[in-house]
Amino acid sequence: MEQNLNHNENEKIKQTEKNPCNICIWANKKTCEDCSINNKLQCHLDLKYSAMFGGTFFIFFIPAIIGIFKLGVGSLLFYLGLVTWIVYLVIFFLIWEPQMLCSHCPYYAEGGTKILHCYANGGFIKTASFKPHPMSRSEQIQFIIGILLIGLIPFVFLIIGQQFLLLGISALGLVIWLVVLKTKICTVCINFSCPFNSVPKDIVDEFLKNNPIMKEAWEKSGYKLD
Repeated sequence: MEQNLNHNENEKIKQTEKNPCNICIWANKKTCEDCSINNKLQCHLDLKYSAMFGGTFFIFFIPAIIGIFKLGVGSLLFYLGLVTWIVYLVIFFLIWEPQMLCSHCPYYAEGGTKILHCYANGGFIKTASFKPHPMSRSEQIQFIIGILLIGLIPFVFLIIGQQFLLLGISALGLVIWLVVLKTKICTVCINFSCPFNSVPKDIVDEFLKNNPIMKEAWEKSGYKLD
């Protein structure tokens, strides 16, 4: 009996450590069975979304990186293009994006780990603290600018280096990536205040009702639940 009590206490402690903000996606998955919006959102890590996100991104990324290498390894233009883009991607995905976007996502609320577990940036070190309130207008604008720069930086160097075929392929890849995001991923994404998010309001409202900390923070920010 005493061992069972100790085991139960340990389980409670583990749950508290993993779910300090009492967010439903980090609670026992059995609670999802009775949820009215079960299977309507991407509440738990599903690798098919990672495949869609990463696979379509590389349709854009690979032609762009090939085009930069074709500028001439060892040339000043090559080094400027490669270093500028790689440094920007590191800064964006590891520092800037977490602060303005990822930290507002319930996936960022997982406790007991410094590693992010989500479909997009899974495996990255968490460089921000969870923010239960929605993104501000400034953060949304910053995010859109940040996404645009991901494409514009290599495109500038490809244009200067006259790599127009690879530029066209990469530009098409960028469009495909954004379309897949908007139509296949953003429709079920739980980072509701992202400017690309397209989850219906009634589902957003139901999720917030299931998560009091987020609900309170969103209402304080001016959001109205139906």
